[in-house]
Amino acid sequence: MNRKSFEKFELSSEKEKELWKDSLVIFDTSALIDFYSYPKETRQDIFNNIFPELKDRLWIPSHVQFEYLKNRKGIIEKPITENYNPIKEEKLKDLILAKSQILKISKEIKEETLKPEKHPFLPQESIDEFILFAKEIDEKIIKFDKDIKIEITKQETEIKSLNDDDTILKAFENNLKVGEELTHTEIMEIVKEGKLRYEFKIPPGYEDEKVKIGTQIFGDLIVWKQILSYSKEQNKNVIFICNDLKIDWCYKDKKTRNRIQSPRNELIKEFRDNNKKEFWMYSQSQFIYTAKKLLKIDFEDAKIKEISNVISNRNKGELIYECELCGNETIIPEENLNYEFECIESTERQMGTENHHKMEESLKCAYCRTSTDLVYEIWEYPQYTFNSDRISIENAKILKKPDFLSIFWDNHLDIPDEDMFRDR
Repeated sequence: MNRKSFEKFELSSEKEKELWKDSLVIFDTSALIDFYSYPKETRQDIFNNIFPELKDRLWIPSHVQFEYLKNRKGIIEKPITENYNPIKEEKLKDLILAKSQILKISKEIKEETLKPEKHPFLPQESIDEFILFAKEIDEKIIKFDKDIKIEITKQETEIKSLNDDDTILKAFENNLKVGEELTHTEIMEIVKEGKLRYEFKIPPGYEDEKVKIGTQIFGDLIVWKQILSYSKEQNKNVIFICNDLKIDWCYKDKKTRNRIQSPRNELIKEFRDNNKKEFWMYSQSQFIYTAKKLLKIDFEDAKIKEISNVISNRNKGELIYECELCGNETIIPEENLNYEFECIESTERQMGTENHHKMEESLKCAYCRTSTDLVYEIWEYPQYTFNSDRISIENAKILKKPDFLSIFWDNHLDIPDEDMFRDR
């Protein structure tokens, strides 16, 4: 047995340093689109500090350009509708309602307990003191509501300005080389191969078979074929930046949702067999951190964390289950689950402590209102090391589930946040 035969699927520190010397740096559509979700200063630091260090090595396939330009206008105002509108239209309104209720109820208590000749009668000193406090809170909340809306308006104005002066698009035009567009005949050849690959779940792109139509089903495979062709022509290794962390491209780190552990082994082998070169993948936050480390670039960890948060939000999941009683599907966004894990058992074993954690969630069918209990359990042994997990649900069938394991690690590991994008 030759243990070194597996080294091609792994990235050592030495191999990584060599990879960064002159590799092509190629962006997926997701990595380009997410620039619109980064704070202005963060993306400007990438354009000013990272891109110049990689001059003439930045490249995108023509299909990535097509997908980016097709989606760009719809993406520009997405942070407003998805991030800022919920704060204005839901959270701030709830806050104003809550402060009104506090003042209203405290005054009602005063009125009901004011007369000494009948019950209920209470001393008024503490009540008056609380009403005074409630009025102060009322004023602070009104000011807070006003100040937050002013700041939101500033952010929205900056976002909307990209419609007229898209500095992100200009930066891409100035820095990214673009590959040649494929002919229809070439695309149809990829489609033929894609049908066979997808039948046997050979990456990349087979997950798109469920959600896309036409040749767009094979969009990821088209991108992959263009990467293979161009890197072979240039005789270069490839670093591929992708924020859409799907199983048909990469293995995700089990302890976080925003970090790539490695590309799929099939892709590494196909690239080596085709080009006799190396292929590796990073999420944008991993890429920036590694650039900072290896290229000696000044880039704040807090800004890398901002990028990491955007990637986490992109890769959030949802729970979908089919009710056994009515047969309908209920969809619950990941953020609506509580994720309150409880350690229900700890046992000392030879290698340390084995901990058994449990999360329970009470759910109701969106159609027939049948109650069901979801239970997710995880065992770590030794501590901070995944051993096994189990999920069960009553009166229903799980069709899709969030990445419970990654969510557990996000909430459980006592590690500084910035380390979550550093270690692989």
